Amino acid sequence: MRKVVLMFGIFVCFAGESLAETWNCGPATDGVYSDSVKCTYDEATKTLTISGEGEMGNYGYDWNTNNIDAVNGYTSSVKSSAPWAHKGVTSIVVEQGVTSIGAHAFVGETNIVNIRGMENIKKVGASAFYHAFSLNSINMPNVEEIGSYAFVGTKSLIYAGFNPDKITFYGDDIFRDSKISKCVSHGECGSCGDKFVQAGVGCVDNCFDGYYPTNQGYCKIIKLRYTLPEADEATSDDNENMIEWIFE
Repeated sequence: MRKVVLMFGIFVCFAGESLAETWNCGPATDGVYSDSVKCTYDEATKTLTISGEGEMGNYGYDWNTNNIDAVNGYTSSVKSSAPWAHKGVTSIVVEQGVTSIGAHAFVGETNIVNIRGMENIKKVGASAFYHAFSLNSINMPNVEEIGSYAFVGTKSLIYAGFNPDKITFYGDDIFRDSKISKCVSHGECGSCGDKFVQAGVGCVDNCFDGYYPTNQGYCKIIKLRYTLPEADEATSDDNENMIEWIFE
């Protein structure tokens, strides 16, 4: 009887054990990533938790890989060099203390649906969420830099929140081929007729200083700085400078 109980106890221990992997993912020196930031992937919950202090490291990427995910009919043949690439991450948790998302960190991760804890992020690296087809929302109230192509192909992105007064650099083509860009180019969020759409303002006869009108009918910030279009609903919280765009 004692042997049976002992064997049962060992079985429960292994059965309840969660398979998790942890990697150093702080800034890299000579190809070795610092332990100032760590990334832990829980296979059971498909969640990647980023913890530590300071910036996350940058990664490379490969085209035409054999690891191709398909979501809602879309395929991506680009893969990050990060160790969690194509493991099936669906959620990301960024813990307090982490201040950036590394370049190419989640490129080609088509299964990511949501990200929590972006409130302290100040920088999003180039192509960080390139082809993150399933990502549906991003809230970055303190972001100051967004790298080029950071959200290209985010075909499910329906919410973007950030403070435009805090942003000092917008890269090129940040939201190209995303649901947000299609809202502009295909008029899915309504039309201003002969006027122009200026984010946070609405339909205007002429774009304000620092902006110029595009052929798609919205005002674009000069010097590669982008603005999102006015949506069917545009709301702001108690901070008048914090603008939230919701695309339905």
